[in-house]
Amino acid sequence: MKSKEYPSVNRREKRFKYSLIVCLVLLLFFIFSEGWAQLPLKAHIPWGWIHDFEFYENGIFIAPHDGGIGYFSIDEDFNLIYQYTIDPGGYHVLSQFCLADSFLFALDGSTMHTPGTPILFDYEVSETGFEYLAGIEPGGTIWAQFDPIIYHDGSIIYHNYPGDYYRIDVDQPDSPVETGYLSGTSDVSHDIITYQDTLIISARQQGTGQWNGNFRIIRNIPPEPLSSIGAYGLNSYSYTNGVVSIDNILFTSHLDGFRVYDLSDLENVQQIYFYSTEWGRCVAQTNNFLFMGCNNGWHFFEYTNPGDIQHLEFFHNNNRVLRMRMKPEEQELWCFVDGGSLGGLVVLDISEYTGIEEYETGPATGQLNILNFPNPFINETSIIYTIPVDGHTTLRIYNLTGQLVSTILDSYSQPLQSGSYTVNWDGTDDRNRPMPGGVYLCRLVSGNSTAVCKLIMVK
Repeated sequence: MKSKEYPSVNRREKRFKYSLIVCLVLLLFFIFSEGWAQLPLKAHIPWGWIHDFEFYENGIFIAPHDGGIGYFSIDEDFNLIYQYTIDPGGYHVLSQFCLADSFLFALDGSTMHTPGTPILFDYEVSETGFEYLAGIEPGGTIWAQFDPIIYHDGSIIYHNYPGDYYRIDVDQPDSPVETGYLSGTSDVSHDIITYQDTLIISARQQGTGQWNGNFRIIRNIPPEPLSSIGAYGLNSYSYTNGVVSIDNILFTSHLDGFRVYDLSDLENVQQIYFYSTEWGRCVAQTNNFLFMGCNNGWHFFEYTNPGDIQHLEFFHNNNRVLRMRMKPEEQELWCFVDGGSLGGLVVLDISEYTGIEEYETGPATGQLNILNFPNPFINETSIIYTIPVDGHTTLRIYNLTGQLVSTILDSYSQPLQSGSYTVNWDGTDDRNRPMPGGVYLCRLVSGNSTAVCKLIMVK
């Protein structure tokens, strides 16, 4: 009887290597075809370092630009056409800034600031030029190069390293006045938003020599002083970079991932969701979609309610994403990428996630629909909407930066019955404050369907 022959050691090694190569090829195919989806890229605008950028009219402000803040118009092919530069001269270097209607407020980010000169600059801007209005130097200010600044309800609020927070009344833009101050927090801040009568600031605390902390909440009720409610989510050698909110839910881009918190009790904030990623750098939001930039790309999430937060997709990139701004009307996400093959400004197409394009038409029988009349409107508009089946329904109004203005309806506790409904919006936010004229987005969500209409308020 002939004995059975077995493959030699060399043949077995070759088969093993061949199998290993096949597995690696399949793995790479999976990564690049599914796990790492291709980037929905609309434009790439090469650029060097950018501290901040904001949209204005048909253009964009970018800081810094030759030592100041440059304004560029944007054509249909995403070419940036230079218009002018805001530069106070001297040792001043404008870095962080924010816009309110036709006013631009900028911080001096120079490390060589001269005492007795402004830290906060106020300009009136247009698409063709600017006018200097005023400047102010609050006491104790040292350095503002990377610190956040925000306009809210007639005031500018900003943080200045190493731990000072300021509130400046700019109701009269040519006569700014300091009305609030908080010091001694030892914070290094990266982002700031408003929530009800508070400020939520992403911050790492360095008082102990460690990078500890997720965010700080500060009470802000003018003319009362600023006061800290507390710092939350402390984790050793970890911190938060960006923050956004939807209703009473806070979303943060954290060093170790995407963290979500319930703000129902500001003195006992609870984490309700965590998604591990590689160093979350910034976060942006439009409607109920969240976008987080990190060290190696973008993560997209959808929020339905506190118990339903879904990770939708990951887009890979070879360098860190440091800043993001929404253009909801154009369904675009603009990002600053720090170097690599996509270094500069990157424009992403987010129409797949907003669902706006599909539902911009008027009502039709048997589907989710929304419209408003009159449109444009001056004092009040009627919002008419139809839902085809019973379900949890929300109706919210957002501005074009993606910030929530008003929640008209949220039937989370009791599903809304199918049918047609009409509600009125008087142009105010959830605190009954009149909103400026402009374009707003009204978003209707019922079950798994979404409809959006544009509200044009004229003042």
